[in-house]
Amino acid sequence: MKDALQFQNDLAEALEQRKLWLDRNLLPKLKDEFSIFKASFGSLYQLLLRKGLVQEDPYKNDIKIGELQVPSESPFTESERIEQMSIRLSNFDSQIDFLVTFYQFSVEFLNMERLKRVAGIVKYINWLQFSVNSQYINTRSLAEIVNLAKGGNDQLGTGLIVDSLQRLESSSKNILKILKDITDFHRQNYKLEARLRFFDTLPLDRNSVFIKKEETMQLIKRKFAETMSDRPFYPELFEELLKENYSAEGVSLKNDILKQLAIPEDNKEKKKTDISSRPMLIEALRGLNGLSFILTDTLSKLDENKLILDSEQNGFWQKVRQIILKMLNKDSEEVFYEIEYLDPVLGTTQSEKLNFRQFKMDLIRKARSLASLSSRNSAFMTKLENASEDQLFSILSKNIEELQKIHRTLTALDEFFKSEVSKENREKIRGIKPELSSIKNTIVKANQKRHEYIAQKEEQEQLKKLGIQDSQ
Repeated sequence: MKDALQFQNDLAEALEQRKLWLDRNLLPKLKDEFSIFKASFGSLYQLLLRKGLVQEDPYKNDIKIGELQVPSESPFTESERIEQMSIRLSNFDSQIDFLVTFYQFSVEFLNMERLKRVAGIVKYINWLQFSVNSQYINTRSLAEIVNLAKGGNDQLGTGLIVDSLQRLESSSKNILKILKDITDFHRQNYKLEARLRFFDTLPLDRNSVFIKKEETMQLIKRKFAETMSDRPFYPELFEELLKENYSAEGVSLKNDILKQLAIPEDNKEKKKTDISSRPMLIEALRGLNGLSFILTDTLSKLDENKLILDSEQNGFWQKVRQIILKMLNKDSEEVFYEIEYLDPVLGTTQSEKLNFRQFKMDLIRKARSLASLSSRNSAFMTKLENASEDQLFSILSKNIEELQKIHRTLTALDEFFKSEVSKENREKIRGIKPELSSIKNTIVKANQKRHEYIAQKEEQEQLKKLGIQDSQ
């Protein structure tokens, strides 16, 4: 009994230290990995929607999620593939968003039941073996759809697909490894709870425990119902407990448990001041990649709106002039629009004479720049990989400011076209509210990452001033 109490104390101490270490070291990494996972799937999903290979679920916003739930994995026929995959991918996207937004990344919150749900989401598509030959219907079907998306001459889209799949594979591996570490903790914590509540005081005969295993398990179940009915019953964990307490290798098994729970030596003395925040900044920049297609689509709508407005304003000879310029491959004349927008700093309405042609060119350049973030081999990505933290922060800040200005101008143009055309043509004007919303949300997320970086650096500076070297 004395040995049992000593092991209980040693195990409790090891679990307490392990919990602190997990919360401080692995859980922040898990959250970061899920952010990468979400952004990577989001880029892939939006591309498939844009190409019309899957359809948006019209009921997506009506579904209220109360707890994480793995979407359907039931079989379907070939004729149902697009419909079913559209629904399932939409649901999958919503589940990931719920996980990242509402789940608490702590050991206490991520209990064994929730860990099972989280793992189910990560494994819903087999990103580690993503193939049209997969035995899993959702993985196989998505791989077939992705192959269709790779067809044609859309090199930009193909690059985005390849990069998204690589990041999904990488983040899946990292996530599953961290989930295993957390699961191992909960398994040992559950077993300690069982020991404390009833298991270590069971009147079991060492010589008959395994010979009469069925009777032994029946006794355990009865005692469990009396003392631990508030917890799920895990037979495999009680089998482990039996081996640890009554088998010949019991002492060795207990020692192995304590070793597995021990804090890694290389983390005990690692200084917080040595932490690099470059990955956070690079990921924030890569999160802007999805806007490349949105800006391109927005530009297409603006061009259509301009044609409608031009048809009202241009007389016969002006139209002839434009046709001649087009035949001669000459650029059309510059067009200026008087737009209005709300200045967030002054809180007043400001007017601006916008060179529409120049704005279009700037928008095209920006879309191409953001698109290059999808390729690890692009010149821009090479520049980012070689940049210092300060340079990365400057690049991120500059991009956010540029996108904020673009959002402001696009909002003004949306209102301009709607107000300038006649009532007869107003219904023909293509609104860009969805695109504006996507741009705004992306800016908000990038800004959050920027502020997280600033807060982290300020904390490190404060610790330096106080002469504190915080260890992980």
